[in-house]
Amino acid sequence: MKRSRTLSSVERVVALCLALTWLCGAAFAFYFAWLHSRWGIGVAALGALLYGAAWLRVAARSRLLTWAELAAPWRRLRA
Repeated sequence: MKRSRTLSSVERVVALCLALTWLCGAAFAFYFAWLHSRWGIGVAALGALLYGAAWLRVAARSRLLTWAELAAPWRRLRA
C-alpha cells in the first residue's frame, strides 16, 4: 500500500526543525570528536548527520519517506 499524503506547513516546519537540530548536533559531535580524539563519537556523529539529512529530505519533499527511499535515495521506484 502506497501512502502519498503531503505534509501540512506545520509538519514541514517541525521536520525542518528536527533536521536542523540533528545537523547542528552532528556538527558539534564532530568538533568534539576531533578536539578530544574520540572517534567513537565521530561515528555516532556520522549517524546523526545522515538522520538530519533524512529529515531535511522530508521537509524538502513535503512528505514522509518510505524505507526504500531512505535506503537508496538515488533509485526511482515505479508505481
